[in-house]
Amino acid sequence: MDISRNWLAQYVAIDCDIPTLCDKLTMAGIEVEAVESAGTVPAGVVVGRILERKPHPDSDHMSVCRVDVGQGEPIQIVCGAPNCDAGNVVPVATIGTVFHTPEGDFKIKKSKLRGVESMGMMCSEKELGLSDNHEGLMILDSSLKLGTPVETLFPGDTRIEVEVTPNRPDWLSMWGVARDVSCLLDTPAKLPEITVPECDIPAPGLVTVEAPDLCRRYIGRVIRNVKVGPSPKWLVERLESIGLRSINNVVDVTNFVLMELGQPLHAFDLDKLEGKRVVARRAKPGEEITTLDGKTLTLQERHLVIADAVKPMALAGVMGGEYSGVTEATTDVLLESAVFFPSNIRATSRELGISSDSSYRYERGVDYDMASLASDRAVQLILATAGGELASEKVDVNSGRPAEKVIPCRFDRIRSLIGAEVSNERIADIFRKLHLKVDDVTSGGCTVTAPLFRLDLEREADLAEEVARINGLDRIPEIPVAAKMCGSIREDAYQALQTLRDRVIDLGFYECMHYSMVNVNSALADRRFRREDLIELKNPLSLELAVLRPGLLGEMLGTIERNISRRNLNLRLFEVGKVFCGNAELFPEERFELCMALSGLRQPERYSAELKEEYDFYDLKGALESLFELANVKRYKFVAADDARFRPGRAAEVWIEGKKAGHFGELAADLTRGWRTSYPVFAAQLDVEVIVNADHGRSYYVPFSLFPATSRDVAFVADEKLEHGAILEFIRRSKPADLESVRLFDIFVDDKLKAEHKKSMAYQLTFRNAERTLTDAEVNSRFEKLREKLAKELKVELR
Repeated sequence: MDISRNWLAQYVAIDCDIPTLCDKLTMAGIEVEAVESAGTVPAGVVVGRILERKPHPDSDHMSVCRVDVGQGEPIQIVCGAPNCDAGNVVPVATIGTVFHTPEGDFKIKKSKLRGVESMGMMCSEKELGLSDNHEGLMILDSSLKLGTPVETLFPGDTRIEVEVTPNRPDWLSMWGVARDVSCLLDTPAKLPEITVPECDIPAPGLVTVEAPDLCRRYIGRVIRNVKVGPSPKWLVERLESIGLRSINNVVDVTNFVLMELGQPLHAFDLDKLEGKRVVARRAKPGEEITTLDGKTLTLQERHLVIADAVKPMALAGVMGGEYSGVTEATTDVLLESAVFFPSNIRATSRELGISSDSSYRYERGVDYDMASLASDRAVQLILATAGGELASEKVDVNSGRPAEKVIPCRFDRIRSLIGAEVSNERIADIFRKLHLKVDDVTSGGCTVTAPLFRLDLEREADLAEEVARINGLDRIPEIPVAAKMCGSIREDAYQALQTLRDRVIDLGFYECMHYSMVNVNSALADRRFRREDLIELKNPLSLELAVLRPGLLGEMLGTIERNISRRNLNLRLFEVGKVFCGNAELFPEERFELCMALSGLRQPERYSAELKEEYDFYDLKGALESLFELANVKRYKFVAADDARFRPGRAAEVWIEGKKAGHFGELAADLTRGWRTSYPVFAAQLDVEVIVNADHGRSYYVPFSLFPATSRDVAFVADEKLEHGAILEFIRRSKPADLESVRLFDIFVDDKLKAEHKKSMAYQLTFRNAERTLTDAEVNSRFEKLREKLAKELKVELR
């Protein structure tokens, strides 16, 4: 929305400079986005009279003029304008005048044009920024005193571009902004006096509203014998000051009132209306209309149109029809001022891809009361600019005036909401200056009635916002936030679940989410449960959602099968969720469970032999070990188990601190029968409470060493029954100084070793000191001591 400072000043006295005004508007919620000066004549341009005109000796289109600028001796100026005749009074830019142009600043200097000295420049209207007229010099009134600064004759204007929020359609007009400016500057705001000739000529059938649910009010009146033509200068200047183009006097008046009062209007050529009447109705399916911008639209019943006795003549609230508008041949006008349902206008504008200044306002909501006042204002201006006479009564078809919102206001509550001390009198005064009705004022509060142009005021908090922005947001004191000690984050149940999820995700698993309600078959896929263990819903949405899930495995199986059927074979899935059991002896009624699943290739992104490696039982076991390591669970173990969910010999129980935490293994063949995959599927089901409540101990940060590491390899032949874990435990107990890590990198068995029940194993030992670089001698010494202990105590044969 563009605001003209000069236009705004017609309604409210502005006793501050532009930067101050813009700052106050922004702080009050009317955010200023840009400021542009318009028609400001540069300092140094004065009134001058051409005393003499001679042809230029070296040019056939330039003249040499002697000009009196009221500052002593006349000056010589070379000019190329066709009307630089002697006797004309024109604006003259003297030496030193600076013109500000989009291309940069231009300063008038003493110069020579084709060898003839020139001491200034005589100006056109375009050069002064007053209009686009560049056909010749601007001719001033001959009675003006020579030397008078031209900037005093044309004070110029400032265009202020503001951003209007959707909840404040009342700011989409000069008068709406003036109301707030008057409150901000504490100066009165007043509309021009509106007088309309009395006319009681009846107009039966002039206006019919067949869709009162979409058209709340429609005011129509007839003006006859108008003379359509150019608008007067003041009207053209007002429209141009906010970037609108003048069309003709009647249309310009409707645009002027739109911008002045925020009420869209439309002027119909009465002679183009069949039956000399208008009908506000729903469009007929497939009905067409050509709008003012030349688009032909096919309408549906949901669209509201303004029609004559036969066809649509305007798309209500959006745009007029091409064949109904005012032209130079128009003599009789039907003036429309209406209130339409906002959501219908918004939907129509979006659906048909048409937007206008009218639809922009209608879709946000216009003032019901302003429709009548705007109609009077338009009649007043049309009669003043286009002549004619009012030829009908004001036909006002409406469904009744909406009730105004009455809001109880407590002064203490207002102060509490805005956090600032404002007196009772100041609060009530702000409401009155915003044109709100204030009644029943007491020491404790008052009653505020919001006028129909303030659709955003609904409750006490809205009134507090008005007080805050008018009184000044900068006056709200800074109050330190009082922090209160709450419970530890360790006591937050959700935090523990989210941490567990994050740790499983860290292991490369992707989270699934399923419904808590499942069908019976899915529930019984988890073979720990029987039908009587399930919790059935009394009123299920469908049989597919008939029971609460007793475990996560059933739905996880469905997700795995769905992925496999779409050839997504490499899966690392998990879910953490609540499950429900109707058998208290088996499980608690509600608990959280963790389900993890693996299937497919271990490294599908690799090549050669590595591409053929498939997930196996130990990949899932390793994932669980890594999870427990991340969770700092110290005491856990895996015990071989028989479980109907898993293949015999490929299942294990998980125990944490002496409590059974769950099972994992390769799924039984009948659970995966029919799946189009050749890869085994591995799954784990764990009780979250056992994992979360385990003793996680404390973790301490250990800084990493900034010094280099040194590695040594040790290989030996050992008994085939010697386990890798036993070797790691032996090395740990031996406590070699500066030993950082141990890695098994080779196990070898050939026919000879197999016959001797032996195997060859090779380890890499890495040494590092946190405070200095180890020498080879130190590393070799520690390494040899460990080799000797391995050979002596584990009875291995060093290689």
